[in-house]
Amino acid sequence: IDTAKIQPQKRKVKFRYMTHTIERTPTPTPRGRGKDYILNPFQLLMSEGNYYLLAYNEAKGSMTTYRIDRMRSVEVLDDERIGDEAFVKLDMRTYNKRNFSMFDGETYRVTMRFTTDKIDPVVERFGKDGNALYRLDDKGHFLVTADVGISDAFYSWISSFRKKATIISPPEVVEGMKSFLKDIETRYE
Repeated sequence: IDTAKIQPQKRKVKFRYMTHTIERTPTPTPRGRGKDYILNPFQLLMSEGNYYLLAYNEAKGSMTTYRIDRMRSVEVLDDERIGDEAFVKLDMRTYNKRNFSMFDGETYRVTMRFTTDKIDPVVERFGKDGNALYRLDDKGHFLVTADVGISDAFYSWISSFRKKATIISPPEVVEGMKSFLKDIETRYE
């Protein structure tokens, strides 16, 4: 077997990233007015039944994710991949737990309060490793502090617990939650 043929090529990829529009549903159209995305691929991930490409985005200067089923006309380029430093710094054990539904957001160290009957879904989301710190708050509640990529998907997840979950800190994430809920409330006035 020629192992050179099965080794990773460490090359950039080019593709069109598709999105749906109301005019063309169910046929997706290229996102970004049809521009090609040129990225530096590192790993395939799976989240909530979808496969994602984890890639270094030079324009953003960070790792980002792209749904595989939305990529079209994928080509491997001759240009050598960059971004190894960013990938090495990424803690893959916590990346999926931190990025809700693969919607990237700025990462904060967030403290949340839950009723004790919600321990299972919280541990499933944040894990039991050193990133997430758990402690009993009172007989009926516990606190968890974890790194979280803040996005609407995160706020939606917290909202799904209704009165059984509260964001405690930091203040900017608490304010973000208030803004998220207020925005929803205005839709029903």
